[in-house]
Amino acid sequence: MSSIQFNIPRLFALSPGLENPEDWTRWQQDQCQWPDDAPAPAASTIPAMMRRRMSPLSKIVVQVAATLAADEDIAYTVFSSRHGELQRTVQLLQEILAGEPASPTAFSQSVHNTAAGLFTIATKKPIPATSLAGGADGFHYALLEAFIYLNQHPDKKVLVVDFDAPLPDVYAQFEPYTTAPYAIGMVLQAGDQIQIQRSTSGSRNSITVLPQALEFYRQWLGRNADFEMQSARQHWSWQVGDFECSD
Repeated sequence: MSSIQFNIPRLFALSPGLENPEDWTRWQQDQCQWPDDAPAPAASTIPAMMRRRMSPLSKIVVQVAATLAADEDIAYTVFSSRHGELQRTVQLLQEILAGEPASPTAFSQSVHNTAAGLFTIATKKPIPATSLAGGADGFHYALLEAFIYLNQHPDKKVLVVDFDAPLPDVYAQFEPYTTAPYAIGMVLQAGDQIQIQRSTSGSRNSITVLPQALEFYRQWLGRNADFEMQSARQHWSWQVGDFECSD
């Protein structure tokens, strides 16, 4: 058993058709149903020249990260995603197989740390960043990474952004979730508002039905003070002492 703790002074999430806390609250109350044919969120914080080259997922991620970082003194950032830019990677591979030349821009933005790099470029903030791919538990590993930093630098703030998108059709059979592209960002600082305990007692028979970041947000919007998440390997128990933060 191990535990981490921190405060969340700010939180912001985006997905097509879900652009503010009221939209997300309706999503939570409507059994987490995604809006049909919703337009992509605006990416007004990203320079126009950059936006034209970015994937829809990267636009959402950078918009979330840049919005939260605009008025915060962020010392460290952690980006987590199970699949990252897999849509762009598969498209690039298919073009190569078809005998077409590989686009340098597409190649440079097909790596797992694409969003982290684009965030620092768009905001012109040289903030140290870590990009994680931790499978089903990636969201919690990102929180663990942030907690370790805060434990060493208790006067600092860390930005954590978890994001993902549906798998490309060729991999769709391996997709355990039904979601739209999303990004959930939060500013973390030292404190005990949130306490999470971990144990290695996962079960394949009762795995969380949403990606863990979305399950956290669902519980947060429902103002549930105690809840649990489980993957095939890990069990996470949450205690929330206070739901007050800036969305």
